[in-house]
Formats: sequence, structure tokens, C-alpha cells
Amino acid sequence: MRRERPDRKPRPRWRALGRAAALATCSAVSVAAAQPPEAPSSPTSASASGEAPTLQRYLDALASQRLLATEAASLATLREHLRRAEALYFDQRFGDAALFLYEIVESPAYRDFSESDDFLGAELLAAGALAELGSLRSAARYLERILRRGTGTGYFAPAYRRFVDVTLQSGDLRTGLATLDAIEGELPEDATNERRYLRARAAYDAGDLDAADATFAEITRRSRFFANAQYFRGVIATRRRDLPAAESAFCSIATTGDQERFTFYVDDRYFQVKDLAWLALGRIAHEGRRGDDAFYYYFQVPNDSERVAEALFESAFAMYEGDDYDTAVDLLDQLEARFPASPFVDEAMLLRGYVHLGRCEFEEAAQLFVRFAERFGPLVAEIDAVLESETRQRTLYADLLEEERRAETRAERAARLSEDARAAEDRDRVSSLQGLLLALLRVDPVFFQLHASVSTLDAEAARAGRLEDDLRGLATRLGGTDAPAAAAAREAYRGQTDELRQQLETAREMLSDLARNLDALRRGGAASTELRPLEEELQRHTRSVDSLGRQLTRALASAAELEVMPEVPGEDVGALLRDDARRARRFPPRVRAMRERLVDAANDASLRSLRALRERLGGALRRARIGRIDAVMGSKRRIEIQIESLAAGRFPPELVDPLRVQGLLRDDEEYWPFEGEYWSDEFEETIPLSELEDAE
Repeated sequence: MRRERPDRKPRPRWRALGRAAALATCSAVSVAAAQPPEAPSSPTSASASGEAPTLQRYLDALASQRLLATEAASLATLREHLRRAEALYFDQRFGDAALFLYEIVESPAYRDFSESDDFLGAELLAAGALAELGSLRSAARYLERILRRGTGTGYFAPAYRRFVDVTLQSGDLRTGLATLDAIEGELPEDATNERRYLRARAAYDAGDLDAADATFAEITRRSRFFANAQYFRGVIATRRRDLPAAESAFCSIATTGDQERFTFYVDDRYFQVKDLAWLALGRIAHEGRRGDDAFYYYFQVPNDSERVAEALFESAFAMYEGDDYDTAVDLLDQLEARFPASPFVDEAMLLRGYVHLGRCEFEEAAQLFVRFAERFGPLVAEIDAVLESETRQRTLYADLLEEERRAETRAERAARLSEDARAAEDRDRVSSLQGLLLALLRVDPVFFQLHASVSTLDAEAARAGRLEDDLRGLATRLGGTDAPAAAAAREAYRGQTDELRQQLETAREMLSDLARNLDALRRGGAASTELRPLEEELQRHTRSVDSLGRQLTRALASAAELEVMPEVPGEDVGALLRDDARRARRFPPRVRAMRERLVDAANDASLRSLRALRERLGGALRRARIGRIDAVMGSKRRIEIQIESLAAGRFPPELVDPLRVQGLLRDDEEYWPFEGEYWSDEFEETIPLSELEDAE
């Protein structure tokens, strides 16, 4: 990559080569950052990534070949580079910012300024850019370099905080704690609270609730993690069924005034935790049958929160159980109007039916129960078909991924529409079975995390797709020629695996189409004798696809073993570039192997969620059928009471036509409809005849 300043001469070739080496390193680390969930990346094991020694070897080789200036640069040059990096960072161009920052923190020209505040700021900013790119190991390495300088530097506190964030993001809390425990000297209060929170989280994740609760309690109000710690204490108390203690912990977060001085010891997580605390308080009050308190707590969730739809639904449920049906209906109306695509809307239909049932509006309740059964009955049948078919189970995540791509296309189209049109588009999106299934499954946090990992891996693999060609091109240019390298070796390397991969993709597509056609025939009413040969053929093709998958795995492993990585002399830049090009060649098969592992894990998570969803929807459908029976029985009983009243000579007030009655009233008269009860003396008071005569 070549950059030119308008007021200077073009940069020499060594600058372009150093920047390209940093770009290669950045791309490699970005692809390697997406680790499968069962093997989380360690934020402090910098040697595992291999990135730092490689970049240092490049810089030393450039200096030995006189392609890199060995004399020290000026502090003004460092500040100019840092200023450009900061502009790129705040424009969220983290990859470009990392290139500038690599040139500062790794170049021998700036080593004389390694103790200056500008250099420390560059290291901290480099860690932030790498963390945004997902390169957690590299980010932790630069943060650890700052922490080793001790508490006397001005960048110790922000580096300590950022290291804790990177450790929490990586999930390897034990390794991060070991790094922080190795820091010598007395820590300030803020750093002590940060380490306490990390230690408490590690104990909580390990299931040691007593140790976690005790450590969370030690975090003071001056910590940004005070709200998080109190929330976890409330969760621990809830798991112990100590609801008063849980309510006290959640109240310590929710009732903190936004203008109090302790409120400013927070970061952007505070407001999310506060919303969760209000929801938790509402659930505790709901559990204790305190409907009014629950409504108050749910009402405190702000309108700009991501939890508003959840709060509306749960508050409506609390109002229903508190026999406040009018408020429950109003909350359900708001939920349906404001969040038409929310997964709570469909479950709210069942709740609305029971609200109408409680108000003795039997016809409306029966209609809602019928609509609910028509909505989710086919979905339950679709889930049963997936769970009964081994082929459909293996392609479940791929089908959901394809549905999400179609949903993204619809979302791009809806972005150009009006607000009403977008609401209609959201309703259409969840009207299909696959769209509704995806919306319900994405509520599961495990499935959502795995799905996000697959999406991140695809994006990073696309960024590093031409890395090998770029490195070989740089090596060729360094040798003085732009002639293309021979591709015979690469074709021999890729030929077998590419052919197997193409066969596997084609076979999977055919298998998916065959499974969908079989399901369509089954839904169309085809006889079991006609479907049995197709099901046997489907099983046979499934075994063939499994065999192709095993062959591809063996071919990729064999190709990686056959390629010998020779020792590269440290002073030869061209050899280093060619060596990294060979390593970059391994990226595509490693990415594909990792992606298959992530897809398999996501598919397993979606199947677990699907089974739980089937159980939940099955229970909801049973409640809908029971509610419909209750509605029919209630309507029948009301008719029986009306017949009994007519037989006794009483005309039921609810059968009186209000318009006909109002037509008999004068302008100064008012009709009061029946409100459900009569006073005991309402018809017993009599007026003497003499008083009537006097009135005349």
C-alpha cells in the first residue's frame, strides 16, 4: 500500500513494504480471531498468534537490507502519525488506523520514544483498534506492555480498564486474572475494583456462587462495575429463592438517581443493566402477586430501551393476573402497534384471548384462540417434520441462514419505504413459517452468539481472500520484476480439495431440495406407501453426503501435512513474504474447517432450541384449545342464564338494545347501562300516592 503526502515526496519502497507487512499481519489476525465457542481465544497468549515476532522480523530484515531507515525519527513525526491514526480510529476505520499505529509501536525508528506519553497513547489506541477488529490476543499484548510499566504512567488506568474489557470479551477470565495478578505495586481503587469484578465473574461462571457473591459485595460504588455487581448479586439471590434480598440488590441499581455523583462512575453498560434491573424487579413483584408494583417497575423501562417490548408483554401478563383487564388490553394494543415483528406479539395473542375470557367476552376469546391455533399449528407441524427427518435436522441452520438473507433483502427494500409500509413489511417477514421460526429461535442467546460468529468469520474471510496473491506480488516486486508466479503448484494443491468441495456443495443442495419436496408431498396428503421409497432414497443420499464430507476433511488434513514450511532466513524480506504467502494459503481450508465446526455447533444449538420451542408451543396450543373450550362453555352458560331469566319473567339487561332505549329518552335524560350489579334496595323504595298528587 502506497500513501503520498501532497507536501512531501512519495514514501520510499521500504515504507510500502512495511505497511503491506502490517496489512498482511492484520488480515491474518482478523481471520484467526474468530474462534469456535468450545476453544475461546486467550487474550494474553501473544505468542500463539505469532503476529508480533513476524512483524519484528520484517522490520529487522528491512533494516538489515537498508530498506528501512535505522536512525531515530522525530517526535513531531510520531505525533503526525498518531494524529492521522486517531482520525481514522474515530471514523471507525479501524483497519487503516491499525496500519498507522503498527508503524509507530513496532518500528525501530520510534523506540527512543517508547516511554513518552505519545508512544503510550499509540499503544493504547492500537489495542483499541485491534479489539474492535476482533484481534483480542494482539490487543491484550499491547495493553500488557503498558501495564508492565507500572502504575506511575498516566495510561495505566485506561489500559487496565481496556484489558479487563478484552478479557471479558474473550471469555478466558482465568488467564486474564493471572496477568493482572502478576502486576507489581499497589493498585489504585479503580483497578482493584476491576480485578475484583473479573475474579467474581470467574467464580460465577464456575458455579461457585458463594465466592462470587462475596467478591461482588466488595466492589465499591466508585467502580463502573458496581451496577453489574449488584445485578449479579440479585441473580444469585434469585437462584437461592431469596426474593427480598434479590429485590434489595436490584433496587440499589434501579433507584439510583441519574443526577447523583455516583452515577458518573459508569460506562455505556450501566443503562442496559438498569433496564434489566427494572425488569427483574417487575418479575419479582409478579412472582409475589403484587400486580400494582409489577406494573410500576415495568413502566420505568424507558421507551428507547431494547427491552420495551418485553416489558409491555410482562406487564400485561401481570395486569391480567391482577384482574385489571382493561390495562392489560391497553398494554397489548401498544405492543402490537409499536413492535409488530416482536416475538412476544404472537404469544400476546394467547394472553389477549384469556383477557377476553376473564371479561366474559366469549366470542372474542374464541376467535383469538382459533387464530392462535391457525398461526402456530402449521409451525408445530413444520417443527415435527424437521425433528422426524435426519436430513432436515442437518440442514436446519443452512435453511435459517438462507431465510435471514432473504430477510435482509426485504429490510433493505423496506428502508426506502414509509413507516406504515415498513410495519407491513415486518408483519410479512414473520408471516412465513421459516421467518417466524427464525424470529423465535433468535431469542436463544447461544444460537444468537454462534450465528454472529459465523457471520463475523464470513466477513473476515472475505477481507483476507487475496492475501496470498498480495504477498506474492510484493515479493515479486521486491525482486525487481512484475512477472506473475507459476500457478501449477497451487493448482495441484487446490485441485483435489476444490473438486471434493464442489461435489459436496452440489450434493447438499440436491439433498435439501429433495427434503423440501418430500415435505411438500407429505403436507399434500401423499400416502405413506408412496413416500417410503423417497424416504429411503433420502437416507441413502444423506449417507453419501456424510461420506463426501469425511473425504474432504481427510484431503484438507493431508494437504496441510504435505506442505513443508522451510526455515526462512531472518534477513531476507522476499523470503519472509513468500513464507507468509505459503502460510496465507492455509487460510481458506482452515477458515472452511472452522466454519463447518461453527455451523455444526449452530445447528446443534438450533436443534436444542427447536425442541424447547416445540415443547413451549405445544403447551401454548393446549392452553389455546382449553381456552376455546372455556369460551364455548362460558357462552353456553350465559345463554342458559338468559333463558332462565326470561322464564322467570326477568328481561336480562345485557339483551336490551341501548339504541332503542336511548331513542325513548328526552334531551335532558340520560341512559345508564347495566354495570353488573343491583343495589339491594334499588327497587324497594316506594313513593306515597299523596306526594305524587302534591307534585302534580
